[in-house]
Amino acid sequence: MTAAPDRHSPATAEPRGQVDHPVHGHAETPPATPGAAEPHVIEDWAELFQALSDANRLRILLAVHYTPGICVTDLADAVEMSANATSHALAALRVRGIVRSTRSGRERRWSIASEQIHALLHQVGATHSPLHPEH
Repeated sequence: MTAAPDRHSPATAEPRGQVDHPVHGHAETPPATPGAAEPHVIEDWAELFQALSDANRLRILLAVHYTPGICVTDLADAVEMSANATSHALAALRVRGIVRSTRSGRERRWSIASEQIHALLHQVGATHSPLHPEH
């Protein structure tokens, strides 16, 4: 007696070759991952979400968003972390292009570097301090 093939097994999967385009009618090669134009886009978003998945980094990001131009000392106080831990988390966000710093004398002032992240923060309800200009 032979078992019926599993509908999820590679043997029963649709072929990965070229398929007819539903609108244009010509053959095209489907993307490696449905819904993504380029594989590197998936990797970039995965790295971004990984950076934002840490609760401390997310609290820091929200505080920077609330008070753009905040220094590490004030930021560390706001998120109740040590200045060293705050600096380390900021560095992780900076290398991913999420935040940026500018020098102001001996201090660095931190702000959101990515407009995508800024818009995403507004989508989830993040606010600005009353001192921050409206946009």
